Amino acid sequence: MKITMAQEGEFFSIGSSVACTTCYNQKLQGEVVAFDEGTKMLAIKSPAQSGKHNMFDIRMVNLSYVSNIKVLRECNDPPPSLSTLNLAKINTRLRQNLEEKRQKASHVGVGVTPEGQRVFNSIVKTLSEVKWDGKNIIVMDEVTICPPYGVEDCKTKREGSQALSHVRKIVSSISLQKQEFDFFLSGLFVACLANVRVVFHRFRLSE
Repeated sequence: MKITMAQEGEFFSIGSSVACTTCYNQKLQGEVVAFDEGTKMLAIKSPAQSGKHNMFDIRMVNLSYVSNIKVLRECNDPPPSLSTLNLAKINTRLRQNLEEKRQKASHVGVGVTPEGQRVFNSIVKTLSEVKWDGKNIIVMDEVTICPPYGVEDCKTKREGSQALSHVRKIVSSISLQKQEFDFFLSGLFVACLANVRVVFHRFRLSE
């Protein structure tokens, strides 16, 4: 799409307000925070759509795919100095994100049944110390849940284990939910089958 500005040699100064329409007919407006003339990439800042105070959305716009771009307010002031990055904070956040990704990956069982994965996902919502040991679920290094992951498959070597009681309650609630869902599906199937029989009977009578 042809743009009306940002021709060869033109640029957008930092702090200027611009408005444009993307190739998806999306209207954007904001303050220029960066502009690369070589690639015609424009970064604009606008108030956060979440409505949070002192928060902003930053959008990267390729001017090769916008139309009707206009400068609403030209800024001739020198650009402000760049703020200092807190590298320690960035590295800490990076490590936390990587750890979260590793944890999520470790929560996925290999070669386990959907029922086993469902039980694991339900337990890990309330207890963080949950891991896979092959196809067995280990909870707090105290309770072992073996396939097919029913209440009777929850075992421990410790007498009077509170963890075992808690895990069995979770597994029992999952089994109850599954039974209710299966009952609902069976009832729905019977109702559909009955409707088919009625339609078929009426069809035969009309012949």
